[in-house]
Amino acid sequence: MAENEVRVTETQSWGSRLGDSIKGVLFGLALFIAGFPVLFWNEGRAVATAKALDEGEGACISVESNAKVDPEMEGKLVHMTGKADTKDILADDAFGVSVNAIALKRKTEMFQWVEHSSTKEKKNLGGSVTKETVYKYSQEWSETAIDSSSFNTPAGHENPGAIEFPSESKRAANVSFGAFRLNESQIGRIGSEQAYAFPAGFTCKVSRVQMQGNAILVPNLATRSNEKNVRDVATQPRVGDMRVTFSVVLPHDISIVSKQKGDSFTGYLAKSKKKVDMLSDGTKEAAEMFEAARSANTFLTWLVRLGGFLLMFIGLSTALKPLSVLADVLPILGDIVGVGAGIAAGLVAFACAILTIGVAWLFYRPLVGVPLVVAGGALLVKSILKKKKAAAAR
Repeated sequence: MAENEVRVTETQSWGSRLGDSIKGVLFGLALFIAGFPVLFWNEGRAVATAKALDEGEGACISVESNAKVDPEMEGKLVHMTGKADTKDILADDAFGVSVNAIALKRKTEMFQWVEHSSTKEKKNLGGSVTKETVYKYSQEWSETAIDSSSFNTPAGHENPGAIEFPSESKRAANVSFGAFRLNESQIGRIGSEQAYAFPAGFTCKVSRVQMQGNAILVPNLATRSNEKNVRDVATQPRVGDMRVTFSVVLPHDISIVSKQKGDSFTGYLAKSKKKVDMLSDGTKEAAEMFEAARSANTFLTWLVRLGGFLLMFIGLSTALKPLSVLADVLPILGDIVGVGAGIAAGLVAFACAILTIGVAWLFYRPLVGVPLVVAGGALLVKSILKKKKAAAAR
């Protein structure tokens, strides 16, 4: 793979750095404030989802067979297992691929220039900073069209722009489930994707391609338009070449938990206003599906909690940045102030996050919310007192 690098060195004055950090204060405060509604909303979502799953599991009826529509199950939350099947033929007209499947996906990667950068900073006496940025350029396969005009050094690293045959996916419109029809949302959630195996004698509609295992190697337009160019794409790839692979979702057994509606299904609306509508690949018991949904809810809850805390922490760190820049007239002093500001931002963000979660739980589950509010308040008071003590000792 071709690779080269460009080094760029620049020095930013102390005044310019201070101005940039002051400009970032409002943005930092906005991020900090945004953390509160995110955390509050997340707790409400988590509790509502948990209640819906509890209600759904209590109401769910496992139906032994999906071979016929039972009118007595109309409007009820049911659990069924069976084969998701289709007669639809999905086709990729550009390459001449067609298959009887629930889904057909084309993945296209283009050989392009990619820019990688890394920056090292050195603080100077007086508060200025010298930055050295190394831009490395390499040719790589990428599914995304990379805009080379945004490179630091676009000359000599030009990409063709849009991918001629971009990635795309198709889904069957008609998928049966015994005597039932799956709705569009359910069809979209069927997985178990596998590599498409080209049939014997397959002829690609795109000219002058090469087959390499399950991949079609497509030379760039310049090569395809020049009959004398017999370059081997596999060993001599050039910018603009494409590597195309296909994957399919074939008919297979699935399990669903959903509300029966005629010969199809719809989401079961729980009292908490959350819908219960689950689909899993393979044969699974209802209890197993509900447990997996609870685990997913817990994972998402903690992920958003972390995101809310990071919003607060990054926001406060950005808002306090001018303090460390002011102290950077002596680099070591700026480092000390920066560490202190980071610790303060972390403590305040953590306390505010716990307080927000606690207040949210006061609305939803008071027995858990009260201890959280007390703990968060104690942490916040402790951090404020510690800050005052440190200021008095100076």
